[in-house]
Formats: sequence, structure tokens, C-alpha cells
Amino acid sequence: MAAPATGLHSLATIIKRLEAATSRIEDIVATQGSLAPQGGAPGPKQPASEASTPPPPPPPPPPPPAPVSEAQETPATVVAFDEQIIEGKIKPFVKLSNELGSASVTELAGLIEKEYTGLRSFLLAAASCQKPDQKSLEGLLGELEVSIQAVSRAKESHRKDHTWFTHLTLIAEGAPAIGWVVTPKPGPYIDGIKESADYYANKVIKEFKEKSPKHVEWVRAYGGLLNELQKYAKEHYTTGLVWNAKGIPYEQFKTASGSAAGGAPGAPPPPPPPPPPKAAAAAPASGGGAAAVFAQINRGEDVTKGLRKVDKSEMTHKNPALRASSTVPASSSTSPVGKKPIKPTKPSALAGKKPPKFTLEGTKWLIEHQENETVTVENGEINQSVNIFGCKNATIIIQGKVNAVTIYNSSKTSVLVDSVVSSISITSSPSFTVQVTGTAPMIQIDGTDSGQVFLSPGSLNAEITTAKCSAINISIPEGDEFKEAPVPEMLKSVVQNGKLVTTVVEHSG
Repeated sequence: MAAPATGLHSLATIIKRLEAATSRIEDIVATQGSLAPQGGAPGPKQPASEASTPPPPPPPPPPPPAPVSEAQETPATVVAFDEQIIEGKIKPFVKLSNELGSASVTELAGLIEKEYTGLRSFLLAAASCQKPDQKSLEGLLGELEVSIQAVSRAKESHRKDHTWFTHLTLIAEGAPAIGWVVTPKPGPYIDGIKESADYYANKVIKEFKEKSPKHVEWVRAYGGLLNELQKYAKEHYTTGLVWNAKGIPYEQFKTASGSAAGGAPGAPPPPPPPPPPKAAAAAPASGGGAAAVFAQINRGEDVTKGLRKVDKSEMTHKNPALRASSTVPASSSTSPVGKKPIKPTKPSALAGKKPPKFTLEGTKWLIEHQENETVTVENGEINQSVNIFGCKNATIIIQGKVNAVTIYNSSKTSVLVDSVVSSISITSSPSFTVQVTGTAPMIQIDGTDSGQVFLSPGSLNAEITTAKCSAINISIPEGDEFKEAPVPEMLKSVVQNGKLVTTVVEHSG
């Protein structure tokens, strides 16, 4: 058994010597550009101990500079993005945000501008390059997700700013719109984000319509940004983002972009002094290549000596406070700084099922993401409102008299209400059922297909308004039973005496 071990040892020694010689030759070639102008005088003779090292080859001529990507023509899709989104929508929105006079709104508007600048860089890479490997692609998408999360964190940090929090929530709801780059249907995806933002947009408009038209203009500007982004995605990426199959490799694009961003590169640093051959033989771990890898593996138990024991206070699965803050406090002990882990590639808007929520915040009951559950609001008060969002196959029972009930983006959800002071609002909630047992002066239904409203004798005077709806039925009590009356969907408009007169189309028979 000794002979094979000796043979392997000799082979490993030869490989190490070849690697050391190759490394030195590369260092000499890399520095020829800076050494050649100094008269070309020969350097000092190598010591006798290095006589076994092969002599360096003659210096090759310096390579021509790599072409810079900025010198190439900007792709048409990126030019359109600059004109339609950056110049046409982002800059006017940021300007209006600064004019509102709120530091928190200005901060989030700046993050939105940074977010769309990152999206532009992503689109430039997609239009110029072949599709990169999975690791590089995850890095690119991770940058977009970080920008989305930055907007959400900034909004949460200003939660105490009650005057502007609706504005901040509106911005944060629209921030995930840039996630369309990972979906094969960008148009419907952005449309869903717009619907989430419209709820808060309407609240800002309702509050400031009479006070300050500047706020209404600001809301319209942000809505225009999302509309223009949807139009751009439909026009250039109808079936999703496509990489340039005839483009340059992504690594080449990344190198050229880095060189352009950093300016002309300076002279390379001087090479480190070559290690003595004997020392290299004694410490094979200092070399590179496969020998170093096997040397590290053969250290045995010494491999784990560089690892630090993680304290329980730094373990997120044992410390819920760390999961809430998303930040692990720095340790007092020193440890080598490693690379940051790559974050998940999907934007937060594309995340999976969200946890259910049922809580009272101030005077607002928040019922969110309930699925196949029955939730009861007991002893509702006249100054409280109930907001129902993102529920599915849920039953909500509201006891007592509350100020208002809002149902948004919920499907197949049933709501039983005693009485409301102002209104019941239903938006983008298909196959809903609402029953009023007391009084409700107004019921508003918007953008909803298929729904049933059961009135009580005390709520027969309710005003029911519908917009962009279909298959809505109102059940009116008649004794112990209900009589179903469909809401008209077909209208007829004619011009009479210079005015447009609209009437309901009735079918006889």
C-alpha cells in the first residue's frame, strides 16, 4: 500500500509546482504593460533557489481595450421606457411629491424613482444580452425585490405619521408593479396592482378633494405612472420578458458596464512577492486550484475551527423579535465578513398565501386573507369601520351598528350586517353575498361580477349604485320570503334637445 501513496504524493507535488510556476508567469505577463515603458531594462536575476522555475515568455503586446456597452446603440425598448416612464411619468411624480411638503412622501417617491431606475437597468440587460445562468438571473431579480422591500420598510417606519400614511400606503401598494418581469402576463398582473392601489387613491381624493387639489393631482400622477407602465408592458412584452437570443453573453455585458461606470482602469497593482518554493511545498494550502481544495478537506477536524458558535439571541427561529425587525444585531465578537446571501427572486407581490388577519386598529376592524373561516365582530360601535380584504369563501358577521363596511378584492365572501351609519362598499369582489338586518342608507358596488344583496324592511330606502357590474340581484322582503330583482345592465342613450338622455332597456315578454 505504500507504493500507491508515494506515487500520489509525487503527483500532487508535481501539480503544485506547475501551479506555482503558472501563477508566476501570469503575474509577470499582467505587469508587462507597466514595466515595459521604463526602458525595458532586465530585472534582477532570480536567486539560485528559483532556478528550477521556467523562464517567463516574451511579453505579448497589450490587448486592445474592450468595447464599452454605452458606445452601442440603446435598444428601442429602453428608449421607449426612458421616454414613456422615466421622463414622462417618474420625474413629474417626484416633482409633485416634493411640492406636497412631506418628508416621508418625498422619501418614498425617491425610492420609487430608484426602483424604476433598477428596472431600466434590468430591461437594458435583457435587450442586450443572452439569458444568463440561473445564479446571475437570481442576482438581477434579487435587486428588484430589494427595491420593492425598501419602499415597504420605509412606509412601515412612518406608520406614526397619520396625516400622510394613506399617501405612503398608496405608494407602497403600487411599488410591486415592477414585478411584471417575472410573469408571462404583464398586463393583468399590473392591473391587479392598480386595483390594490385604487382603494387608497380614492381615500386620498375623498379627503383632499375640497381641501387641496394638489393632492388630487399627485394621486392622478401616480395612477398615470401605473397606467403607462401597463401600456408599455403590453406594447413591448405582451407575453412576458424576452431576452435577446442574439445578444452578447451577460458576463461580457456586466464587465463592460462595470468598466464604463468606473471610468478608465488604472495600472494594475504590483504582483505579490513570489513565495519560496520550499515554503510552498511545506504549506500546500496557500496555493490555488484543486490542491488547495484537497488540502482544506484533509485538515480533518481543523476545518471547523474558523466557525463561530451562533448565540440563541441571533437565531431567528428562536427569537420572534428578529423576524419582525428583519435585522440581526451585530455580535460583540469579531468574525470574518462573508458575502451576503442571495435573497429570494420573486417580488413580494408574487409571494404565496398570506397569513390571515383579524384585529382592531384604532377605530378600524381589519379582516384580511380569511379563507373558509367564520369571523364575528362583536359589539360594533358607531364610530368604527370594518375593512374586509383578500378573503375567500369566508363568512363575516358584524354585530351592532358600525360607521361603514368596505369589502375589497374578496371572492365568494358572505357578510351579515346589523346596521351601518354611512355605506356598504363592495369593490372587485365576485360572487359576494351581503345581508342587511337593520338599516343601511347606501350600498355601492363597483367592478364586481355576480352578487346578491338581501335587504331588510328597515333598509328598503337604501340607495344602491353600481358601476362596471354584472349579474347583481337585489332581494326584497315580501312577508316571510324574498323577491329577487335584477339590477339592469343594458342602458340606452339618446340625444334630446342637445343633451344625452340615458334610460334602462326593458325587455317585454
